[in-house]
Amino acid sequence: MKGNEICRKKYCTGCEACASACPHQAISMKEDWRGFRYPSINTKKCTDCGLCQKICPMGLDIPSFKYEIAYAFVEKNKEYLYQASSGGAFGVMARYVIGNGGIVFGASMDDKYHVEYKSAESVEDLKCLYGSKYVQSYIGGAYIRVKDNLRKGRWVLFCGCPCQVAGLKSYLQKDYANLFTMDLICHGVPSQPYFHDYVTDLLKRKKHINRFRFRWKPENPEETKDKVYVGFSESDYYMSYFLWGKGYRPGCYRCHFAGGSRQGDFTVGDFWQNEKTRLPIDDAHGASLVFFNTEKARSLRDVFEANGACLPLHSLSDAVGGDGGQLKHPSTYDIRCDLIYILYKLFGIQGPKMLFGLDTLRFKVKK
Repeated sequence: MKGNEICRKKYCTGCEACASACPHQAISMKEDWRGFRYPSINTKKCTDCGLCQKICPMGLDIPSFKYEIAYAFVEKNKEYLYQASSGGAFGVMARYVIGNGGIVFGASMDDKYHVEYKSAESVEDLKCLYGSKYVQSYIGGAYIRVKDNLRKGRWVLFCGCPCQVAGLKSYLQKDYANLFTMDLICHGVPSQPYFHDYVTDLLKRKKHINRFRFRWKPENPEETKDKVYVGFSESDYYMSYFLWGKGYRPGCYRCHFAGGSRQGDFTVGDFWQNEKTRLPIDDAHGASLVFFNTEKARSLRDVFEANGACLPLHSLSDAVGGDGGQLKHPSTYDIRCDLIYILYKLFGIQGPKMLFGLDTLRFKVKK
């Protein structure tokens, strides 16, 4: 491996499986000019064993996605529902695993807006894993800690983007009956430095705000509306570009897993189709979409049925509408995907702001 790429850079997801697996600690994750992390090989430590290439999930043969069983789900416990970004599907499975003496791994955003993987072993600890994070999260030593807990016989739930779940499975190199995986319907991820500079600038300009949230429910008693800033499309450049599919990691536009078989036992996302499907479900405070991809997941349907409203969805169109979105294909690239970071590199966070101003002006002229 000395001097060679583990996989082609334009396909790399930054899942960190190679760095986690290297027995000689010869691989570290280093930022490129956009702020995305890529594996870097220390040639003095590398023994050319080839394990990193074997572990890399980009070498997997991914079959096409097959629609089987999906539910629209809404948590019945209002306290848990208000803490969740949508319908509370992650929380139900997480509490089930913890209730059986297990441990849950997921992305957590700290008070300085760094997003990295942490674990939870109590319902109280789970709070740090709730909430949407529209930015690439850092795995760190999470895969290693997952493996350690699995070997001890503990139940483990791991929730992440499909590439991160694939990275974990490739790293483990075997299936574990006590491992449960949940992948997110992912559109793509911006870089952490870009996101961090955006929030820093935002909080400086809006003095009355003390906290940023990607999404937030006003029913949450722990935070007051006048102190929380929530990014909205068409009024906020970071969130607008995210929702328009711009500014993602380059590999997101060539995603090996969008349009491929889901990597998790479960796939979860927001359920937005009720205007079309007209299900008898109260989605006023959010609803989740839950796919049961494996026999392991399907054997746990009763966990969801016991904890909330579950209504079956009979087709992919009922579940996500249109052409299937990120369950069928990656997000679409255009020149703005690179231009955002070029301007960010040249002018700091003011660069993407200026581009967004021109974009919104162009839309107004078209109207």
